[in-house]
Amino acid sequence: MMARITPERRDDILEAALRLLRERGVAGVTTTALAREARCSKETLYLLFENRDAILAALIDRQATALNAALQQNDPSQPAMEALALVGAQLLRLLTSEGSLAINRAALSDPTGRLSHILIKRGKERLAPKIISLIERLHHEGTISVADMSDAYRTVYGLLIADRQIMALHGMPEGKGGAEAPARIAQRAVERFVHLYRPRPAPP
Repeated sequence: MMARITPERRDDILEAALRLLRERGVAGVTTTALAREARCSKETLYLLFENRDAILAALIDRQATALNAALQQNDPSQPAMEALALVGAQLLRLLTSEGSLAINRAALSDPTGRLSHILIKRGKERLAPKIISLIERLHHEGTISVADMSDAYRTVYGLLIADRQIMALHGMPEGKGGAEAPARIAQRAVERFVHLYRPRPAPP
């Protein structure tokens, strides 16, 4: 009987997959290479993952889950602007982390586009509801006036991330803010967002 695969062992295998992804790119993440890197059998891999896409999807899910777990620790009584700045800083750290950059580089080099589809569906789109909920709080308390929440989400996301992830993908220090901390970048982005969407006085 095969030993039970614990969550910790599954995480070890995903760490091994991430190392391969960073070192060899998406083409290097094969079951043979991963079994060797993770010191497990191919049978164990196939019990956990149907194919390579499933392995890469699991890496993306793990990144999103880690961020979601961090976001859930936020104090609901925290002012909405402060909460949004905290979320923004956490998001910026995640998107410019070595793991996230490796996954994005793999997606860009995948000619089928499947990995990019997985990355968008299981990554970015899972984070939108949390940010939108904070935008709604700002709207309801009168700090901002929003007619289209999706448009407001795209605005705040653009202010937070700008071209930083692209710069980080190219290895430029500006991608991670250079000497500027993610918390300060996020705070300034939120201040600009609130200024853009501040309530306008009714015309006379």
